[in-house]
Amino acid sequence: MRRLYGKLYSELAIELKELNYATISSKRQFRRTNKNGYYSIILSAAGQQPIEIEIFLGIRIDMVEDLVYQFTNGLKEYGPYSTTLIVPTRKISSESQYYYSLATEKDIPNILHKIIHFLNGQGFPFLAEYGNVRALNELYNQYPEQKLTYITNEFHRALRGIVLAKLAQQPQWKKLVDQYRAKLQKRGLPEVQMQSYERLVRFLTNYSFS
Repeated sequence: MRRLYGKLYSELAIELKELNYATISSKRQFRRTNKNGYYSIILSAAGQQPIEIEIFLGIRIDMVEDLVYQFTNGLKEYGPYSTTLIVPTRKISSESQYYYSLATEKDIPNILHKIIHFLNGQGFPFLAEYGNVRALNELYNQYPEQKLTYITNEFHRALRGIVLAKLAQQPQWKKLVDQYRAKLQKRGLPEVQMQSYERLVRFLTNYSFS
């Protein structure tokens, strides 16, 4: 099964190389750098017979992640790989098929065709739409009290949300900070996470990105 996955990954690498996506084999992803950070296309593989393949799309804004990750309690070595937004195909695609079953080598051309079709039709436009601070700030912060389809971890959303708002010079930044604080408190987050949030707030209060 590992051989089949490796074959699919290699074939997809050939297609994406023409679009300047480099292979990051250790992370099962392809990455294209841009002026803000990078886009990533991630192949998730589960099961044995057949292998279930799913595609995730990621966007990293370096200025956001270099700051936020210090407050997430994540392992330091994973910092360069943290993403500002990561979304599975099933939350983007209007098509019914979200997983691709890989049982034999004969399945690879068809799966490859479907992946490229999805990327050209919806994946690449999605990355282009949200690959900047302005768009991500609007996504994260337009309705801070509501759940988001693309984001499930409310603690990480609050951290990235207030950094994005600061970067975007959002006039109501202090109000947004209070809204996220109230939301996290209502959810009963562990004290260590609330402390991390408050430390980030204090840092941003006295920090200028200009």
